Amino acid sequence: MSQSTSERSRRRIQEKLEAFRDQKTGGTIQHILEFNKTPVDLKEDVDKFVIGQERGKKIIATAVAFHYRRLASALKQVLGEYKGDLEQALKNTRTPKANILIIGPTGVGKTYTAETFSEQVGVPFVVEDMTKFSEVGYVGQNVTDILVDLLVAGGGNPLISQMGMVYLDEIDKIAAESVSTRDVSGKGVQKGLLRLVEGVENTFEWGQERISISTKHVLFIAGGVFEDLKNIVKRRMVKQSLAGEWQNFLLNEDLVSFGMERQLMARFPVKVVYDPLTIQDLMDIMTKSADSPLLAYGNDLKVWGIDLEFDDEALRLIAEQAKQEGTGARGLISILHRILLEDMYRLPGTFTGKLHLDRHYVREKLA
Repeated sequence: MSQSTSERSRRRIQEKLEAFRDQKTGGTIQHILEFNKTPVDLKEDVDKFVIGQERGKKIIATAVAFHYRRLASALKQVLGEYKGDLEQALKNTRTPKANILIIGPTGVGKTYTAETFSEQVGVPFVVEDMTKFSEVGYVGQNVTDILVDLLVAGGGNPLISQMGMVYLDEIDKIAAESVSTRDVSGKGVQKGLLRLVEGVENTFEWGQERISISTKHVLFIAGGVFEDLKNIVKRRMVKQSLAGEWQNFLLNEDLVSFGMERQLMARFPVKVVYDPLTIQDLMDIMTKSADSPLLAYGNDLKVWGIDLEFDDEALRLIAEQAKQEGTGARGLISILHRILLEDMYRLPGTFTGKLHLDRHYVREKLA
């Protein structure tokens, strides 16, 4: 009896999962087919969350908007030919794509930008830490594991998954070099990535199923600090008697000199250089971003009837601290937590009203 009940339960769960998958497929496909945001529209949506990096956001917004608009247009045309068969339509859709490389210091919003763009488009998104990958998988993860993560992000539906975005974090850490702690080279990982990024059909085991996912429609965004890249570019500029901002003269050749594979970098034609965040940028993140950590802490305290308020000088001191620690925007959370910990602990239930914190209070807590 219990076995029979268990089997029925499993079948019901499976049916619900299939229904959810079908529902999600329909919703996501319709969302992509109807995607009509211009680069300006897309950037304006992202501006609510990502502060600063104006030139970078313009470049990324243009690449993302054109990629999904192009895909939507091609799918509409091909779906008619295949009578609504999405699988066949995706296989027979041909569109160029412009993968994106974002270069910039830690904490300037590279990953956050990519994630925010994916949310505005409404497609699956995964972040892959490239430091965990190895050439053949016995030191770390294999690059084909990215497909598994993409499948999970797509709700187990390979058709939805192959229209998503993949963010390759810290891609500069797999630059070719001799490192005693690794049995395999970053060069091997780069070559493994090349097949995924250029868009091929991949088959792997998923439980008792064999799943096929094509990456030809997946938009790849890679990010990294590339610590010495500026000096590499500047040395070349001196040799060629070039003058100006190094970001404007960045070539694939410079990335190859850094240790990246030429063919892999050629698959990332859109290159963006993010600037370090200024004190004003950090203050604006706290006061203007829809995902502001200050706003989050304020909302937490408001539940207890406490209205959190920082004056401008206090916010500047917090921004200066984040700048000094070199942690960028992500450092704001820990700094605010250090400042507010005692108040968050003792005030709920004992105090209501305005909690105004000035520069002297902040300085005392950070001392």
